[in-house]
Formats: sequence, C-alpha cells, structure tokens
Amino acid sequence: MRRRRTAEVDPTAQQDSALVVEGAPVPDADVYESVRDSAESSLTGKVVGGAAWSAIGRTSSQALQFLAGLALARLLLPADFGLLASVYVVTGFAVLFFDMGLNAALVHARVLRRSDMDTAFWLNALGGIVFVGILAAVGPLVAEFYSDDRLRYITPLAGLSFAFALGTVHSALLTRRLKFKRLAVIETAAAVVGNSTTVVGALAGWGPLALVAGPALQSIVLTTLMWIASPWRPRGFIRRASVRRLWSFSGGMLGFSLVNYAGRNSDNLLIGRILGAAPLGYYNRAYNLMLLPLQQISQVVGRVMFPALASMGDDRARLQRAYRRTVTVMTAVTMPVLVGMSAVADGLVPLLWGDQWGATIPLLQVLCLAGLPQCLSSTEGWLYQSQGRTKLMFLMGGISTAIGVAAIVIGLHWGLLGVTIGILTTAWAYQPIALRVACGLIGLRGSRVILDILPTVVIALVMGGAVYGAPVLLGVPRTEPLVLCGQILLGVLVYGALMFVFRRDVLRELATLRPGRRRAGVQVAR
Repeated sequence: MRRRRTAEVDPTAQQDSALVVEGAPVPDADVYESVRDSAESSLTGKVVGGAAWSAIGRTSSQALQFLAGLALARLLLPADFGLLASVYVVTGFAVLFFDMGLNAALVHARVLRRSDMDTAFWLNALGGIVFVGILAAVGPLVAEFYSDDRLRYITPLAGLSFAFALGTVHSALLTRRLKFKRLAVIETAAAVVGNSTTVVGALAGWGPLALVAGPALQSIVLTTLMWIASPWRPRGFIRRASVRRLWSFSGGMLGFSLVNYAGRNSDNLLIGRILGAAPLGYYNRAYNLMLLPLQQISQVVGRVMFPALASMGDDRARLQRAYRRTVTVMTAVTMPVLVGMSAVADGLVPLLWGDQWGATIPLLQVLCLAGLPQCLSSTEGWLYQSQGRTKLMFLMGGISTAIGVAAIVIGLHWGLLGVTIGILTTAWAYQPIALRVACGLIGLRGSRVILDILPTVVIALVMGGAVYGAPVLLGVPRTEPLVLCGQILLGVLVYGALMFVFRRDVLRELATLRPGRRRAGVQVAR
C-alpha cells in the first residue's frame, strides 16, 4: 500500500501562484517544493534529530563494512586489495561525475523546480552509461599500466556499481525533508546485501572479483529502495536553463570533488606504480581504518549541517554559534579515537587482520596523527556550500591537492613510512590557512576555532601518551588482546577524567544532545 506524503504544508502555499527567486518569478507549475527558514531553537532540534538518524544509518553500514573487512582480510590476499585499490583510482571518478554536485545543488535550492530535478536525473543516468563505456575502453590501458591482465575485465566491472546508482534526486528529496530514518533503513538494507555478497564471493574463491560483485548488487538494491521510498518520477528531459542553474552551484562542487579525489588517490596511484600492489594493500588498509572514525562522525553531521547552515542565510551570529558549537563537540569525539588508535596500533592490527598485516602498524600510527587536522578540514565544506561559495572551495581544494601530491612524491624516497610522514607534515602545516579562509566566509576568525578545540587536542594527546606508555611501565607485551583491552579502558578513564576537570562544558553539551521530534516545514506542490 502506498504511503501518503507526511511533510507539513506551509499555510501560505495557496497564495503562491508564482514564487520569486533572486528577482525572477518561478511558474507555479515548475515548483515542486520550497523550504522555509525556522527559529534557532527549532533548527537545533531538527539538526540533532537528523544527525541521530543519520548516525544510526551510517553506523550500521560502517559496522557491516568493518565486519566484512575482518573476514575478507583472512579470505583474500593483500595483493587482491591492492589490485582493486589500483582500479578505484580510475573508476572512482565515476562517483564524481554521476553526482556532479547535483545532489547538493538540489538540497541547497530554496525553491526546487521540477525541470531541475528532471535534468539532474538524466544527467546522472546518461553519465553512468557513458562511464561504463569509457571504463571498458580504458581497461587494457589500466592493465598495461599496472602490468596485470586481470584489470582488463575488472576495470569495467567495477564501474557497474556506479552505473546502477540512479537515486540522486530521490536522495536529495529525502534529505530536504529530513527523512533520515527512512534513509537509514534503506542504506542499511543495501549494505547488508552488498557486504554479504562480497564475503560469499570470497568464500567461493572469486578472488578480487568478490570485491566488485558486492558493491554492484548493493547499488542495485539502494536504487530500488530509493525509488520505493520517494514517489518522484522523471517527467521531462534535460533543459538548458536547468543546466545553467544547477551548474552555477554544482560546477564548483564538481571541480572540488575532482581535485580532492586526485589528492586522496594520488598516494594509491604512486604507491601502486612505484612500490607495487602488496605495499599498496598495507597502506590502503591503514588509511581506510584511519578514515573510519572521521567518516563516521563528520559525514553524518555534515549531511545535516549543510542544509541547516544554508537555512540561516546571512545571519552571521547564528552561523558562527552553530559552527563553533558543532566543531567543538565533534572534535571531542573524533580526536581521542584517532589518538587512541595510534597508541594501540601494535595490538589492534594483529587482532583485527592477523600477523601478516604487521607492516601496517607504523603506517596506522602516523596516519592517525595526520587525521587530527582533518577533523577540522572535514567541516570547512559546510561553510563553502552553505554560503554558495563552491568556486572558492574548488580553488582551495586545488591548492591543498598540489601541496599534498608534492609531499607524497618527496616521501616516496623513504618508502611507505616516508609517504605517511609527508601526509602528516602537510596536514598540520596547511590546516590553519585553510580554516582561516573558510571561517572568513561567515566573519569568524579561524584562530578562534583553534582556541576552542585546543584543550581537547592537548587532553587527547596526553591520553595517548598514557595509553602508549602503560605496557612499557608494566613490562607487558603490546600485542596481547588482554593488554589491548586494558589500554582501551585506561584511555577511556584518562580522557574522561581530564575532560571532566578541564572541559566540563563540552561534556554537558554532549549530554544535552537529544534527537528532536519536529520536522522542517516543507511546502509540497500538489
């Protein structure tokens, strides 16, 4: 049975025969929905509630991926992971061009037009078809570049997961209406199917093909459930006026995504080419584990903060309060996790993946410390997007990528550890500059944000030192599981005690966060 749409209807809906956006009237027939601003207290509840449901979905999906990764680490070889990491350097671009910033443009739109939605859908769909063809054509070149004939067929097969992703518009609609509970269910169900398929394929002896089959089936399930959850269907085709409107916002987003992707994957490309697939497998596992808490927290919060900050318009006082509050609370959660993983890496890696992954330990230790500045950099996009400054976001992303690639090239002279130290150095040196530019968009000094979180950074590092040094003082081996459990418990106690003494305000802030029940008022065209 089909559910009725439950979004609240704005009481002024009947008066809007034609809405006006930036001085230009929008025909009523082209209006799909519009979002109204709300009071600060109401918006806080919406953000917390949306983040709670988003966190549930994200946590479930990441937990499934993590558990599947544990099994796959024992079923597949490091070279299998390295092979797919090499492929994703190429196929990962499909993700950028499938979305092209269109999802963010639709979420950001004050008035959402039917013509823009139709255009976004068909650009996404046709882009998928084109990319599968391109990947099939470049497969032999990729195989020759990495000197592995298996890449001839693995490269185009890896692109299928992106070609089946046809839910960009549906996802944007659910996000605008804060339907994060529905999104959580959809994403979790798709993750169950995808990760199960990957593990079953590995058990069946598919080798690296198992890492391709799972994501493809997951994409099919995700698209199907998105279409069931959202009643919207495309009625028209691509319109030139809609392309111009969408591109004014999404062009900068796409440019940033491209340079950011290049920066994020230049290490995989260079390590795979110069050092080989096995070293790349070690590095890739360490880097992904470091990213886990960052993605788990920052992407969940960012998914809600972007539309929330956009709704505040030019109210800089509200923007500054919201940003500072969110960054302070978020870093109080992510930073101790990163420092803790660095401190217990000697026992964590063998426990998770086995002794054959021992070369990953020093890489994980350095990368986790390099991840601390990324706790801030992951929030800067909220400011660029909410203020519509995506072109400046593109420029800053290009500068960051150029610096990062240079550091990796230099670090390769000293092997994998040299690469990680290069990443660590550039992350800490460049972040204050990037933060100053982003915060300037809302009249906030970057140094003020750094001072807000500085006590938390110091407390996390002190905790990490205590956790790392405890086995030495007690004369016990770090690799024992019981010692690892003791280190984790010690870290929780030390961090909690120090935060209670020096940052009790942050603990109170965390304790007061409760999911709200109210939803944003959305005017839906009938």
